[in-house]
Amino acid sequence: MNKRIALAGVFCIFLASCKNNNPTNDTTGIAYNGDTVSISEQSIINSKIKLQTVELKNFSAEFNTTGTVKAISGQIAEIAPLFGGRITQSYARPGQKVNAGTPLFEMYSAEFSEIVKDYFQSLQTKKMKELNFQRQKDLVQNGVGAAKEQEEAETDYEVALKEYENTVANLKMLNINPHEISMGQALKIVSPIAGEVVQTNVVIGQHVKSDAKPLAIIAELSKVWVVAQVKEKNIASIHQDDKVEIRTDADPEQIITGTISHISELLDEETRSVQVLIVCDNKERKLKPGMFANVHFINSPEESIVIPSTALLQNEDKSYVFVQESKGRFIRYPVEIVTANGREVLITRGLKTGDVIVSEGGIYLMEN
Repeated sequence: MNKRIALAGVFCIFLASCKNNNPTNDTTGIAYNGDTVSISEQSIINSKIKLQTVELKNFSAEFNTTGTVKAISGQIAEIAPLFGGRITQSYARPGQKVNAGTPLFEMYSAEFSEIVKDYFQSLQTKKMKELNFQRQKDLVQNGVGAAKEQEEAETDYEVALKEYENTVANLKMLNINPHEISMGQALKIVSPIAGEVVQTNVVIGQHVKSDAKPLAIIAELSKVWVVAQVKEKNIASIHQDDKVEIRTDADPEQIITGTISHISELLDEETRSVQVLIVCDNKERKLKPGMFANVHFINSPEESIVIPSTALLQNEDKSYVFVQESKGRFIRYPVEIVTANGREVLITRGLKTGDVIVSEGGIYLMEN
């Protein structure tokens, strides 16, 4: 009798041992081995997951970011005085349309007067040195002059010519035609570009310094930039000439269409984003420099691998999906994604066509 009891005890221990060594959980029929998950045919999890075969489809990735409206480079000019002086005339008014060369204001400046004086002195010196050089050259050709004196005259003329050219360059830097200037003339400040006077702080009689803030701002705003910051994970889904939708808080219901004109080659290491320039038509002046904008990117349709967002799982900062290796056997695959919309995600790396993935219920395959 004792022998039978002993054998029964051994048998119970053996059964318990077999149960403990079985990697499959009796209640769920699931087992884990690294990134591989196995479920039995009887497991209730089979009814909770859905499978889908990966295929290529024409798809346009969409995502939102913020941007700032700015004037296009070369189409805005801040007019600040290069010299100190007193404003004597003002021609500019807000909203005024101007062309390149249109006078904005005039000022008296002692520094400018010196530049004009230097110009006329250099012009006179150049003429004198040129005449002397030509005279010495004629004397040598007629056999009554010395070659040394001709060379000295030529050197003097070349120095004078160089000084004259420098004074001409100084005037042109101020948008002044040397052939139209006269002694005692006021410094006339003109617009360097065609556009509109969007700001003016010119006051007649005002004394200004050479380091003063701009007295006028000219801008051509029929087209503007919206400068957006695009995160690193979304860079692959945008291309030059893609269309973009712009909305502003001033009129959130109106959609303004823009076009990507430039994608920066430099990544900001702190924000992990690149700067994207979007050109927008602005004939109605709905977009004003300094405005914040909501930017909705919609890239051109491309054949892509797109999966339901329900198939995507997160582990810390990584994304992954479960791929079926065989019936009841799944492997966790890391993937790189672009958030496409609320329902789907664009896969840029990690899956291929023909893969069978868990499209729903992948959370039941996760190890607790």
